[in-house]
Amino acid sequence: MERFKEYSAQIASLIIILLGWEISALIMDTRALPPASESFADLVQLIRTGDAFGPLGSTLFRTTCGFALGFVMGCSYGIAAVLSRTFDDLSKWLLQIAMFTPTLILIFLFLVIFGRTSFTVILLIGLVVLPVVGTYIRDSLRDFDEELDGMAASYKAPLRQRVFEMYLPFLIPSMLAAGRIGFTLSWKVGFLAEIFGFSNGLGWQIRTTYQIYDVAKLLAWLSLFILTLLVIEQMMRFAERRVVKW
Repeated sequence: MERFKEYSAQIASLIIILLGWEISALIMDTRALPPASESFADLVQLIRTGDAFGPLGSTLFRTTCGFALGFVMGCSYGIAAVLSRTFDDLSKWLLQIAMFTPTLILIFLFLVIFGRTSFTVILLIGLVVLPVVGTYIRDSLRDFDEELDGMAASYKAPLRQRVFEMYLPFLIPSMLAAGRIGFTLSWKVGFLAEIFGFSNGLGWQIRTTYQIYDVAKLLAWLSLFILTLLVIEQMMRFAERRVVKW
């Protein structure tokens, strides 16, 4: 019942946004803000003809690969930072620099240095996701109960058993939460990189429609971008609830 109320509230908020968009467009009566119904018709047309799936697939591929790279590196960093105080001290400033450097600056630097390739975007996304996931995992591991670890040592529990029955169950909620945040960030970074330096993907479609001032289709592509992210996030939330049900 609670889940039904949650989904009902989310759908209601979406309907309110669309109604507000439609009413605002009718009141303003300008090409700069076409009605929601017009953009929705363009979105349906893109999906029906299959024109949406090529750019969407390109963006999903780069985003997923970059996120996977950043997630693995972030988890590795978090574990290494807890195991070695020296490593944590040496890498702390580097992590902060990567985290606080504006994303647009990183995009321009990577495109200039490494060229406009999918590998560049994957590497860029990995670098942006790494500090977010790494910080999350590091701070979570520091909250691990040391008495539990000592008890496992006193009973001479093997390392494999400790990893799969102690550390991993403890980290799974944090890993899933960091994964949701990291993927959302990956999706946005990949999208921006495509706007500034690619000839395919959702970002490129947004740039093209902006250049020809086709605002209705621009909003249709943007809606596809947002809806895809919402669907993926809901899938990740569902998986998170199933995994941490215990």
